[in-house]
Amino acid sequence: MRALLLITLNDLRIFFKERGNWLGIAVLPVMFTLILGFTTGKNQQATTVRVDVLDQDQTALSARFLDELRKANNTLALCPMNHQGNNQGDNNAADGCGLAKQPLTLALALTRVRAGDTGAVIVIPAGYAQAQANFAQVQIDYYSTAAPATSDPVRQTLDPVLQRINSAALTSRVAGALLDNLSAQTPLAAWLAPLRDPFVREIYTQTETLLGQRPSAVRYVMTSGAQKNPNQAGFGQSVPGMGSMYVMFTVFGGVAALLRERQRWTLQRLGVLPITRAQILGGKLLTYFTLGMLQYLIVFGVGLAVGLDFGPHPFLLLCVMVAFVLCCTALALALAPAMATEGQASAVAQLLALSLAPLGGAWWPLEIVPTFMQRLGHLSPVAWAMDAFRSLIFYNGGLVTILPALGILLGAAVVFFGLGVWRFRYLQG
Repeated sequence: MRALLLITLNDLRIFFKERGNWLGIAVLPVMFTLILGFTTGKNQQATTVRVDVLDQDQTALSARFLDELRKANNTLALCPMNHQGNNQGDNNAADGCGLAKQPLTLALALTRVRAGDTGAVIVIPAGYAQAQANFAQVQIDYYSTAAPATSDPVRQTLDPVLQRINSAALTSRVAGALLDNLSAQTPLAAWLAPLRDPFVREIYTQTETLLGQRPSAVRYVMTSGAQKNPNQAGFGQSVPGMGSMYVMFTVFGGVAALLRERQRWTLQRLGVLPITRAQILGGKLLTYFTLGMLQYLIVFGVGLAVGLDFGPHPFLLLCVMVAFVLCCTALALALAPAMATEGQASAVAQLLALSLAPLGGAWWPLEIVPTFMQRLGHLSPVAWAMDAFRSLIFYNGGLVTILPALGILLGAAVVFFGLGVWRFRYLQG
């Protein structure tokens, strides 16, 4: 372990001794993060996401469900219904819903969501209110083209709203089942029978009251109005985006460094020392993993300086950084054996970084591109990292919401590390 750390510290000393490296790891990332953060933050308008709603129940309870969606995320435009119950709803004179006065049917709604004209379709079935009143299960259909593991603001709003609305009914069903079970196993059935329904109703009422006192589980930050930080949206995109892109520039640069050291016989000379090959390669990889993490910390430090709200889970942000840097480091190791010269390695590293960054949503949110581009973008590790960062920064996400992204990044890291170690010939010229 000591030898591995000595190799890493020596490589870091050599790296920072060259002034040009400071330009790439500190000056350019900070400059571009500030430019993009301020320009996109101040000019960005509140984003509206269309959601087609087919309310087949048309009751006060279904209207309340839609109101809960609006309260949780006021950027959702529920088409065509609104909380007043008329058929224009969140639509307006400019036809913001894009319906062109057509009646909304399920077939039309599905066509619109496939074409990307809406973010999702929600179908509230007939009998919804009756089922809730009887504490019975009811199915609300949800249609979306977003992949289950990707960041989906509509789904991230819908899930906690459903959980909140269903909690009272679920609690009441459990209370009713307990009383029924008690009646069946004791001679108190005749005495408990008239008390059952009032008791269950009281449980429902009390649970609803307690749930109403809880804050919303969804936090969607917008740039309009008297917001404390008007650049939240801009820096919420530019900080993780520019951080991820420059991490790739820095870490992929390790491919050229490995080739340079092998061609100059630095690796071969290290091989005659009383250290293992694993320690040699491990020290080199740890160097660029450390530089990648430092790159992230510098850019996220910019976000901290401008007042970016990182959400309630800063440790999870660090976990995403570690997973992404590990993935990039492993990918660099896997690419190294395929490179013939240092110049070729440098060119491939820059090409990869400049391709994977915009493809994965480092320059702009993937939500604004067509569906097929969103799917294609998730071939880039940047997309999975950005999904996790945006979930934590904008949607108050937690460990469960970012687990798919972490799993993909760490799984790719394991595969690339295995491939790289198997193919790398670090003691041959």
